[in-house]
Amino acid sequence: MADTSGSASSKRMWCSLPERFQLHVAMLLLQFGYAGFHVVSRAALNMGVSKLVFPVYRNIIALLLLLPFAYFLEKKERPAITLNFLGQFFLLALVGITANQGFYLLGLENTTPTFASAIQNSVPAITFLMAVILRQYLY
Repeated sequence: MADTSGSASSKRMWCSLPERFQLHVAMLLLQFGYAGFHVVSRAALNMGVSKLVFPVYRNIIALLLLLPFAYFLEKKERPAITLNFLGQFFLLALVGITANQGFYLLGLENTTPTFASAIQNSVPAITFLMAVILRQYLY
């Protein structure tokens, strides 16, 4: 009898679809989700939701959705929570997430969801160009 456990992870199937195809479907669904988010964000801004309040709601919803997964799945691997660690988390959240969302909403208020979707897809190319200019690329 042949070993059916196999070490070739590329042959895993879900819903009788090859893994490579599943990845493409997942990326396509993610892009549709982003496009939907751009439309919903613009609709919220048009209804009068504050650009300062919207990121707060978004972050609270993300916290409530991700906290159980982070707590239970990473319980054994997470570092001890110290004051220094919390300070670094706060700065990362302030600069990396809150400022990003604020600038995104400011730009979305002055453009369309279509433009926001198009610009979002150019982020990897812009990141690569910045890495080349700053000589931070790997050989």
